[in-house]
Amino acid sequence: MDIGKIIPVILVIIILIIGGFAFSIYNANNKLKEEKAKLEEENTRLFQDRKQLQEKATRLEKELVDLKSRKEEVEQELNKIQKEKEDLLSKYNELLKERDSLVEKLSAQQKISVQERPISEGVSVQVSGGQEEYWSDLVKAKAQLEAKVDNLNKELLDTKNKLAELDKTNKELEIKIDELSKEKERLSGEIEFKERTLSIMSRDLVSEREARRTAIEELNKLRSQNVSLKRELVLANKEKMQLTNNIKEVLERKDSLEKRMAEIDRILREKSITLEQLQEEFKTAVKGSTPFVSNKETTSVQLPPIVVKPQATATLKNLKGEVIAVNNEEKFIIVSIGEKNGAKVGMQLVVYRGDKQIATAEIIEIRNEISAADIKEVLSGYTINKGDIVMVK
Repeated sequence: MDIGKIIPVILVIIILIIGGFAFSIYNANNKLKEEKAKLEEENTRLFQDRKQLQEKATRLEKELVDLKSRKEEVEQELNKIQKEKEDLLSKYNELLKERDSLVEKLSAQQKISVQERPISEGVSVQVSGGQEEYWSDLVKAKAQLEAKVDNLNKELLDTKNKLAELDKTNKELEIKIDELSKEKERLSGEIEFKERTLSIMSRDLVSEREARRTAIEELNKLRSQNVSLKRELVLANKEKMQLTNNIKEVLERKDSLEKRMAEIDRILREKSITLEQLQEEFKTAVKGSTPFVSNKETTSVQLPPIVVKPQATATLKNLKGEVIAVNNEEKFIIVSIGEKNGAKVGMQLVVYRGDKQIATAEIIEIRNEISAADIKEVLSGYTINKGDIVMVK
């Protein structure tokens, strides 16, 4: 198979493989971007939830502190009421004792009064007149004591009711404090879970960023390799064209040589026939002892010489060529100066249009008859075109 056809096919296959790999990396990069957006959105949502939970926890802690403070106040008030209750009970007991003593005294006075009344009615009248004021004061004192006892009983009942209410409120506060404590523990657990989730997601984001950075670096490498392959392809195409032209010239020279060889063969055959005729005539003359002189003139055949011109060696000072292709996208040119002309990698070139210098370039790759050079500087208002003159700087 012709090597000129194999090289482009191999290069096309390599470009397709690299393009497929680059496309897969591009798709993977897009998927990573989508996953990153989802993770960032989830992270934002979790951050907001965490913030809300923290606010709720702070609010509940504040309520818990307020309830504890209120509980302490209620306990202080309960202690105060309990102390008042004990004082009232003590006072109540004293009043009961005083009431019982007064009742006993009153009963004793009534018994004495009943026993003395039958003795003497006149005496009784005199005694009644003397003790009337005493009994009146005694009845008043009794009534006051009974009223005071009723008030004390009422206050005691109110105190008992108040104590019951305070006990009920205390129990309700304790229940609410327990509920708030459980809610605080639950919120603390949720906050801890959210924090662990955020930590895991943060690590995932870091890993995703690293993977994306690696993918970008691989993509940049592939792009650089793609540019190099494009240059190789351009150089290979130029070499293919050069080889095709060389093959065409060789084939033309071959056809010319074949034609000349055919002409030489024809002339040789004609001369061979003529020589055979001369030999026959010579033999006939020898047999007949008659000198025989051919009246035919000897014909000399002179073949056209094949001239091979020596290839002139160009010095670096007079090394000159032209631009045969321009790639403005990748910023490089193909020139007609190759290894056989003495070109080397890193050699500085100057591009002329007429007598005016319009650009400079540097050789980066060399083939036998052509080279690739990076465009370094271009004069403002000019662009390098095919056919511009190139000389060594």
